[in-house]
Amino acid sequence: MMRANKYLLFYAILGVGLAFSWTQVGKRAQITPDAALYIMSVEDRCRPSAQPCAAYARDFGFVLGPAGDRVLRLQALNLPASAEFELAQFEDGAVELEKPGFRSLSADSWQISPLPGVGRLRISVLIDGEQWMAEFPLQ
Repeated sequence: MMRANKYLLFYAILGVGLAFSWTQVGKRAQITPDAALYIMSVEDRCRPSAQPCAAYARDFGFVLGPAGDRVLRLQALNLPASAEFELAQFEDGAVELEKPGFRSLSADSWQISPLPGVGRLRISVLIDGEQWMAEFPLQ
């Protein structure tokens, strides 16, 4: 094999490997590639297990507060009907835990059962091509 062909083969393999690895990174991050990502503002000194606190965006928001023993209530404010949201719970070391249990109480209110006293609860909302995220501490 000529020297030029060896280099060409090397760069072809390198290019395929890089393309494959970047697609895997996108799948692992679970970020919608076509959506703009925005971080919602969460109130200072937020402790939803003790008292309600809010996260807000441009024209909608969420209030998370206690609803009983180890249960939280999530209330959406002005959330569009087309919105899709997902919950995730993380340890302080950014390790994702199992999904918290939740059930619908009404069209804009949910009861959430996170793992007690561990890490943060992340709410991710997709609205008209925009992805909004809020993180509430659970300690």
